[in-house]
Amino acid sequence: MPFKLYRYILNKFMATFAAAVAIFTVLFLMDQASRQVEQLAPHASSLKDFLISFLLLAPPLLAYTIPLAFLMAMIWTLEQMKQEREVTAIMSAGISPIRLFPPFLAVSAVTFILAFMVTAYAGPASFRVYNQRLTHLARQSFINDLKPGILFSGIPDTLLLVGGFDRESGRIDGLLMVRNDLDDTENGEMVLAKRGLIQPPSPETEDIFLKLENGTIHPVASPGEVYRSGSFDSLISRIRSNASDPGIRAKQFLMAQSNEDLRSRSGEKANEENAGLLAMYSIELNRRFSFPLTILLYPFIIFPAAITTGRHGKLAAFSGSLILFLTSFFLFSIGSNMARQGMIQPALGAWFPVLFLIISALAIFPAYIFSQRLRP
Repeated sequence: MPFKLYRYILNKFMATFAAAVAIFTVLFLMDQASRQVEQLAPHASSLKDFLISFLLLAPPLLAYTIPLAFLMAMIWTLEQMKQEREVTAIMSAGISPIRLFPPFLAVSAVTFILAFMVTAYAGPASFRVYNQRLTHLARQSFINDLKPGILFSGIPDTLLLVGGFDRESGRIDGLLMVRNDLDDTENGEMVLAKRGLIQPPSPETEDIFLKLENGTIHPVASPGEVYRSGSFDSLISRIRSNASDPGIRAKQFLMAQSNEDLRSRSGEKANEENAGLLAMYSIELNRRFSFPLTILLYPFIIFPAAITTGRHGKLAAFSGSLILFLTSFFLFSIGSNMARQGMIQPALGAWFPVLFLIISALAIFPAYIFSQRLRP
């Protein structure tokens, strides 16, 4: 009897879980579209390049959609069994509702392993490939568009004109660059150089570096009483390649780091300048372990709440799972912000949701077990 019952429950659960993972992942990808299209669109040469790069964002999103899908599938399964009066029939047969709990606990362990592998390994690896591909597309777009003897305006507030350009090495022979002054938007500067080297965007930054030799710098402004120009033997100029949000790039770079890199970086000696950055490394490392662990705690909260309430149907399944998931995510955000500001340790900030769920589970599940034992 228990084996057939457990198999029946797992079949209902897995069908809902698979559908929920697919639906939530698509919805999260649609949300990411507005955030990432500014980075991808300027560099993708075709729709295929855009789609391949965009789909690489799916594995990192599974770290969030898997716990959410687990919550919804568990509540949905129990609600469906109550609506079809299967729970009532089981209780009428003298079987305690607690006998329905083991399959959900078992599947939570399997889901935890899946979420952990995605969060700690598959997600960062996918982000690394995404960053590498984005960098490759940006480099190719820049290299293809920069042609000798033709003004290049693909960089905001900057015009480039090169006399010769080797696409393999990045060497240039003769350069004219006109750019706005970063401190005074009404003025700018013109740089002339006999030779140099262009370094297109890298995974760490989307900026372009120009290493110039034997040149001069002239102001670009209305004629005034004083005109100052200068010359240089060597000059390194850093210019923005596009106007995308630097916060997005920083987060992508952080999430692409391996566990070993995060552990190494977070273990560096902290000072006033790097304390916030080291905290972010530690938070991200601990998040990869703490967030999947919440799946193991969800059943101890969801099961008593779902099995003892009335039949509320699909709305309860969706709203209940969403509220608990958002609560966990909200607590993680609070803990992370407090850790970045130095109010608490970074590890504690990342484990905030787990601590909350442990306290909730210890309060709810034993009370439910005790109430079942008091029933005649």
